[in-house]
Amino acid sequence: MSGLFGTLNVANKGLQAAQTALHTAGHNISNANTDGFSRQRVELKASLAYTLGGVGQLGTGVKMESIIRVVDDYVTKQIRQENGTMKQFAVKSEVMDQLEIIYNEPSETGLNFNLGEMFDAWTELSKNPEMLTAKSIVVEKSKTMADTLNHIAKQLEGLKTNTTDLIEMNAKDFNSIIDKLDSLNTQIFNIGIKGQTPNDLLDQRDLLLRDLSTITNFSTDFDKYGRVQIGLDTGSSEDTTVLSFNGSTKIEMTADDNGIIILEGGIAFSPESGEIAGYQDALSDINEQMTKLDKFAQTMAEAINAAHKDGGAFTGDFFTFANGEFKASNIQVNSAIDSDNSLVNAGKGPNPAEGDGSKAQDVANVRNIKLDFTGDGNTDNTIESEYNSMVTNVGISKQQADNMVANQEVLLDQLVMRRESTSGVQIDEEVSNIIKFQKSYEANARVIQVLSEMLDVLINRTGV
Repeated sequence: MSGLFGTLNVANKGLQAAQTALHTAGHNISNANTDGFSRQRVELKASLAYTLGGVGQLGTGVKMESIIRVVDDYVTKQIRQENGTMKQFAVKSEVMDQLEIIYNEPSETGLNFNLGEMFDAWTELSKNPEMLTAKSIVVEKSKTMADTLNHIAKQLEGLKTNTTDLIEMNAKDFNSIIDKLDSLNTQIFNIGIKGQTPNDLLDQRDLLLRDLSTITNFSTDFDKYGRVQIGLDTGSSEDTTVLSFNGSTKIEMTADDNGIIILEGGIAFSPESGEIAGYQDALSDINEQMTKLDKFAQTMAEAINAAHKDGGAFTGDFFTFANGEFKASNIQVNSAIDSDNSLVNAGKGPNPAEGDGSKAQDVANVRNIKLDFTGDGNTDNTIESEYNSMVTNVGISKQQADNMVANQEVLLDQLVMRRESTSGVQIDEEVSNIIKFQKSYEANARVIQVLSEMLDVLINRTGV
């Protein structure tokens, strides 16, 4: 309607719009450093005009349509995907770093050094075969080497256990986030059903989805209210839903003793990114190293044993394995030799000739013989080169993971900058908005003041 009261209504709506816009700007500024916050904006639109007879369309002021989040959903999705990839290689790099520490190469306490010391002791024994001291040194150096192998193997077993525990912890974190998203879906629905947009709740939803992406890859669907549905690719034609919009479907994730992920109902799931995938990749490398180390210990022991007892006075094995298991954690010097160092074969036959150190030299020569460490019949490496190859493979795996982390960090930084350019709070911009809306508020207030004066004239100063 026209007239003073119509104009008063226009000014009042302008006053409310300016006040709401000021409030929103203040909300943005107060959350400038809040993780995951997306700046908000009041969407203003001219109210529907009405026709004034003989004049035409007459405006009726401003209308506040909504308060929206300024977001780029595509960038947000990319951030989740790349964040999962970065976390995958970051945790793998951490485990590979621990693996490098376990091998401790190169150093004077590592296995490579102790192997050299052991073979050098055999060489010295071949030069002084009658010296019991030389035999004792061989035994002690061999025990030190075996102890080092035992220690490495046990540390690898511990690292495997810790990595498996971390996978289980991630599975529990996944379930916890799913529970939070389910609760958040309910809150979002309760507000959305009223035709309102729960901006801050949607920010919390996206933040939880980002946290979920650090654990594993997943697919998302959103309904008209803003609720999220989570699916996992389990190899079937459609993703397995682990959280439905209304919470009617909610599937938990568990991890078995081998770090394999099992969904409720016995469904196997193999993550492609995220920390679980990284830990599983690292676990595969650890298992490979443990297998190689066991085979290394067995092959080395068999070669030394064969060279030591072939034609020697003592026909027992120089190296034995506790419980009869060919594992690096079980290798040890024969207890009989450990108790009586004189049993070490230095020469050939039951009564070697004086100065005969041929048996000791045969053992020393094992150092340079290429052996079959894979069981495929191919003799590819010497003992020391095989061990160096194992250590090198760990270093290569660690370097590859580090390179991927560096690349992903650059990419993720770019995506975060793109998000911040769209959704981030720019203090200068918000302050400028505050000044703009302050002036708008003052102007609308001035209109109301003028209208008040006009009404005073109309009501109190006219008439008889």
